[in-house]
Amino acid sequence: MKILTAGGVYIDQTETDDAFIGGHEVSILAASHSRHTVHLHTNLSTESTEQTKALKRQLRSHGVDPRIAGRVSAPYGIIDGEAVEPGSNVFETVRADRSGKGEDYDLFILTTDIAERDFRWLLARARREAIPVIVFTCGEYTSYSTHDIDAVILAETGVPEYHRHTEAIREALLARGIIEPIPVERRGRIRSPLYTVLRVFVQLMAIGVIIGLAILGVLYLIGLTGGNGAHEADVDPDRAVDHADCSTVADCRELGDDHLAALGTYIDIRESPHMFVENRSRIHYITYTVEDFMLVGSTEHEPLPLGSREEFEAIWTRFHTFFPEAHIRDVDQFELFSDGEGNTLAYVDVTEEGTTLAMDIRDNRTLASEYRTLIHEFAHVYSLPIEAFETDGTDLDQLKEGTLMSEYTERFWSQYGEEWIENKFKSQPEREAFYNNNINDFYEPYQATNPKEDFAITFLHFIINEMPEESSQLKDIKVRALYEDPALVGLRVDILSNILEYEKERASTED
Repeated sequence: MKILTAGGVYIDQTETDDAFIGGHEVSILAASHSRHTVHLHTNLSTESTEQTKALKRQLRSHGVDPRIAGRVSAPYGIIDGEAVEPGSNVFETVRADRSGKGEDYDLFILTTDIAERDFRWLLARARREAIPVIVFTCGEYTSYSTHDIDAVILAETGVPEYHRHTEAIREALLARGIIEPIPVERRGRIRSPLYTVLRVFVQLMAIGVIIGLAILGVLYLIGLTGGNGAHEADVDPDRAVDHADCSTVADCRELGDDHLAALGTYIDIRESPHMFVENRSRIHYITYTVEDFMLVGSTEHEPLPLGSREEFEAIWTRFHTFFPEAHIRDVDQFELFSDGEGNTLAYVDVTEEGTTLAMDIRDNRTLASEYRTLIHEFAHVYSLPIEAFETDGTDLDQLKEGTLMSEYTERFWSQYGEEWIENKFKSQPEREAFYNNNINDFYEPYQATNPKEDFAITFLHFIINEMPEESSQLKDIKVRALYEDPALVGLRVDILSNILEYEKERASTED
């Protein structure tokens, strides 16, 4: 049997020898008490190199193969009593690891001390490929569907102390026929680091030189091919628009600009406040069910640390008010979470089961910031309908031809090469190099993450700014290109009109 395990790695501060604890220990138990092939997805620290070497030696000595693990530039998490610092465990690396889409697994064994999106992605893959799943949890997060999941609740403290539940884990795996009662002698062994170094050393030197030259070459070519190149926007001002208040692209553009100018008397929607960045683990506070565009039920995971339910429920009211119902009818969940100030402001999770809009309660404390965030997230809902993808989820390599995002990617990203379509999991130097070599193509570095974020930020500028008519920079050409679509031009009018009317009413009640 081939088993994929996924679990976090923490340093136990109560020990003097930097003992490793966390969900990864389940993989050790599964491998040492069976002859199954056991792979481990976790995040290995590239900063704590000596600890990483020791951890890999420990894993291999028990028969665990750690080669698919992600690498992150962050120290390992720390557990000191009830105090938890997540460290490397909060990074989302599962889609960038080398477990690959080509591995056929017979079983997933997961713990809930890895990044929540990684956990959800693995669950989605398991359901998609009909792979059985066993989940061991200490209650780090609970807002996931347990349908078709063999869930074992070890504790509900939220502290990933899996080492305190080793016997319960052993009994659960034993009862399910996954392991033997005692450690087994494995016929094969995971090669030691020394063997690997000796075997790969020469190859790495050669490959490293080749890859280094290739990357430099690619970055050089990116520098040459970045910019507007052959990109142009062909806006027909006389093209008809199906809208009650304007009939052509030119008319609707002017009407949208009028709404934008009027809105400026109430709120500066272009305002982008400075934020400092806090490194906190993501905590989900409340999950609401949405039916007929109304919040009809809720599950509280943690007490709100600030604000009130009414204050944050008003965000959903504004989302429903600002955007036409025809485009948001798939949103069936609204979540309140936080990972500290300045990290993830919000996100949209699109699956076959429905769409979730999640807002960070710390990052959206001013209306201008909130409005910009809502427009950005609406752009994802608009451009990433689940029908546009071959499988559940919104992976770019699963886009169907002829869809909005497929055509946007082909038009504005093909010049970079396939290897630069998804940059989320690249190293910080690689992302910075890509952005710096194509600085005129993007308004901000985050926009260069992938075409999905590019479209969302382009759409935001399309809504909150007048059309950049003369600029030859690609970032402005992309905004102009949205005026080629009469439906988008009409949508801009609707959104700005709705926000303007809301602000007028808010101003009248405050007076």
